[in-house]
Amino acid sequence: MAESRFKGIYFFTSIGESDFSDMTTSSDLSQAESQLLTSLNNRFQQENPEAALPQYSTQLSAQQKSTSISFGLGYIFHELISLEASYQYMGRVKISGPVVDEEDNRAEYSATGLVAGFDVRTYLHTPSYKGFGAFINWGATLWSRETRTRYEFNNETRAEILKDNGLEVVFGYGIRYFSQSGFGSSIIWEQYNIGQENLDVIKATLLYDFNIPH
Repeated sequence: MAESRFKGIYFFTSIGESDFSDMTTSSDLSQAESQLLTSLNNRFQQENPEAALPQYSTQLSAQQKSTSISFGLGYIFHELISLEASYQYMGRVKISGPVVDEEDNRAEYSATGLVAGFDVRTYLHTPSYKGFGAFINWGATLWSRETRTRYEFNNETRAEILKDNGLEVVFGYGIRYFSQSGFGSSIIWEQYNIGQENLDVIKATLLYDFNIPH
C-alpha cells in the first residue's frame, strides 16, 4: 500500500492524565499549612482582639492526578514539520484536610486549583514508515490558574478565589500514526512549566487530516 503524503490542516482532540506531584511536594504542603494557620489566627485576632489566640492544628494531603482534555488545529507544512494551536484543560490539583482547634472543633479545608491554557507549538517529525512516525514538540503556553479555598469553622463558611496566569514553555515527544483514510492517532508526553513548577501530562490524541487523500 502506498504511503500518504501528509500536508494541510488537521483537527485533533485528546484526553489524558496530569501529574501535579511537583506542585504538591511535602514542602508545598507544609507551606500551605503554614499559610492556612496564619490566616486563621489573623481572622480570629481581627474578630476577637482581646482574646488569646487558639491553637490550631492541621494535616493536609493532595490529590496529585487529574484528567486533562485538549482540542485544536494543526497545519502540516511538510511531512517533517507541523504547527499546532490548541486549548488545554490541564486538570485540577486539590489540597485538603481537617483543621482542629484546642476545643476539638473541626473544619474541613480544601483548596482546588484549576489549570488551563492556550498554546502554540512546533513539531519536528521523523520520516514516516507505513504511517507511523515519532516527533518532538516545543512551544509556549499562556496559562491561567484559579484556586478556590473553602472551609467551615464554628458554623461559619470561609471562601476565597485567587487567580494567576503566565506565559511559559512547553515541550514533549511521542509517536503518531496517520492512515490513508484521513484519521490518525498519537501518544504524547508533555511537560508544562506553571509558576516555576512542572506539570507532566501523558495523553492519547485522535486526529483528522482534511487533506489526506481518501
